[in-house]
Amino acid sequence: MPSSNLALAPDVLALVAQAAPRTVLDIGPGNGKYALLIREYLNDPPDVIDAVEAEPSYVARFPWLGCLYDDVRVGDGADLTAEELAGYDLVMLLDVIEHVEKDRALALLERCAGRVAIVTPVDYFEQHVEGVPSEDHVSHWTIEEFRAMPRFEVGYLNLGGVVVLLGPQPSGGPS
Repeated sequence: MPSSNLALAPDVLALVAQAAPRTVLDIGPGNGKYALLIREYLNDPPDVIDAVEAEPSYVARFPWLGCLYDDVRVGDGADLTAEELAGYDLVMLLDVIEHVEKDRALALLERCAGRVAIVTPVDYFEQHVEGVPSEDHVSHWTIEEFRAMPRFEVGYLNLGGVVVLLGPQPSGGPS
């Protein structure tokens, strides 16, 4: 099921508000929960929220994604180029990074010029959804690994999740 820990939603909204992006890319939007929450609860929501979903059946299963996002593309977010990512102030990997092999995920993070919001489970657990290989958990991330990254900014553990914001401060934005 393409979902995430709802208890972490206030943390995610706080990270997005802190990042103050004008353009957002949600990699692995699932049913679109965060686009809806960001548009509803942020005082100054982004102008653009796009999505890239690896599983075509989810786009068909959740037809409202086209209403929540300005653009929804089907593809592997880990394959996005630096040029494709350059237009986004914030890239969100919310309960997504554990579905990507570590070397591919690190390469993706390197290609993100703006900020990156990440949520991932504290503890590794096996996950396999028959017929949906993009749902498999293939890596585990710790808060210490994020803290060792040169672009590390904010990170903490809360309610079973590692919550991280990477990247440069926006010019003229909140610090």
